[in-house]
Amino acid sequence: MEMTMGKRIKLARITAGIKQKELAEKAGISVFYMAALENGRCKNPSIKIMQRIADILQTTPQALFFD
Repeated sequence: MEMTMGKRIKLARITAGIKQKELAEKAGISVFYMAALENGRCKNPSIKIMQRIADILQTTPQALFFD
């Protein structure tokens, strides 16, 4: 099974012990947008948003985009 960007974000979030709503709030995005990212419905998020998410999850945007 392919590990998509959304699945990597979700896995990193769960590993960090952060709820989806909390991550969305900290990243300054809506819960609906966060859910769309994790579910693969948003395929081209901005670098700025991905950097915020990566910083909160203590990883890099590259780690969330690529295997």
